[in-house]
Amino acid sequence: MNSVTTQYLPSYSYGTDAYAAVSQVVAPANQAGNASTVSAVVIGGKRAMAAGLGRLKAACADSCVQIIDAFWYGGEASYENVECLLRNPTVQNADVIFAMGGGKAIDACKVVAHHLNKQVYTFPTIASNCSPVSRISIMYHEDGSFKDIFQLRTVPVHCFVDTQIIAEAPEAYLWAGIGDTIAKFPEVAFSMRGEQLAYAPELGLAIARMCDEPFVKQAEAAYKASKQNLVTDALEQAALNIVVSTGLVSGLVGVNYNCALAHALFYGLTTVPEVEKNHLHGEVVSYGLLVQLTMDNQEEKLQRLLPLYRTLGLPTCLADLDLSADGDFESILEATEANQELRHVPYSVTKELILGAIMKLEELSAECKVPAAQPPRIPES
Repeated sequence: MNSVTTQYLPSYSYGTDAYAAVSQVVAPANQAGNASTVSAVVIGGKRAMAAGLGRLKAACADSCVQIIDAFWYGGEASYENVECLLRNPTVQNADVIFAMGGGKAIDACKVVAHHLNKQVYTFPTIASNCSPVSRISIMYHEDGSFKDIFQLRTVPVHCFVDTQIIAEAPEAYLWAGIGDTIAKFPEVAFSMRGEQLAYAPELGLAIARMCDEPFVKQAEAAYKASKQNLVTDALEQAALNIVVSTGLVSGLVGVNYNCALAHALFYGLTTVPEVEKNHLHGEVVSYGLLVQLTMDNQEEKLQRLLPLYRTLGLPTCLADLDLSADGDFESILEATEANQELRHVPYSVTKELILGAIMKLEELSAECKVPAAQPPRIPES
């Protein structure tokens, strides 16, 4: 059999001085000990660059990496903003792209780099998702509604996780990242059920276990450290699981196994403008996981997670997402049922099954005796 499978895995640096590795990673010396100058343009979010650009410039000073300019990505991971950046002469002329910020900023930059055939290096300033190391970009319409998932040729060349910046970011982002990451193993395992797996998906499933019990045990301590702006072992482990482990899983398992109902319901729920505007991605995904576990009759796991959710202030019922059980769910359910994340699941996930699980979860949430903590305040855009 003549066939070739190529797997692209991310590389990364982390720590309170992670940017110190930029010059050796981006412009490594050759055998003669010399390195060519590399011009880089930074593209990112406004708050992100306020937090990280100064540290990055200081790390690149007196090195062979020359930062020639920095630009705001536009505020939305939209193709319109991508086109605007593609027309920018400085972006066109830079040797490499440095993507700095959260998921949307980095996803937009990855598409820009893809079209310009340039290398992209990522600098996450929050730990909320795996965009900094993943091979996909989640793209949105200008109004913030979901558009599609853009498949990239390869993963970013390298990711630099400055844990000091992560610790000093608003705790809402790590909180949402915790919610998103808790969903990784159950979604992957659900979508793989009954499958004969090849090597890469099997490896992805093994890595996904890092996002299960080991991660859950440290989640509360990591969130507490984030609220205190402290770099601790728990925060570091949480940040790496949120950013790196989930990204490794995404690249290894492929589109068929990466997500399931938790993410499909996220896309359905965020068709409601209030949910899309007032709640973070990982927050909504975390609720979707509880619905998935309820639908799949995984009550033991559900009952283990409910107290943690309450302690962290993650949503366990519709009211936590500013919705009511008496509301009209038809459009939400239609969008969820049609979402691509439900194309490869072990049984047919219908609107009726989803609605039944939502309503049953309302009852189970009401029975939970652990008091619900207040969720963190989400910074204004």
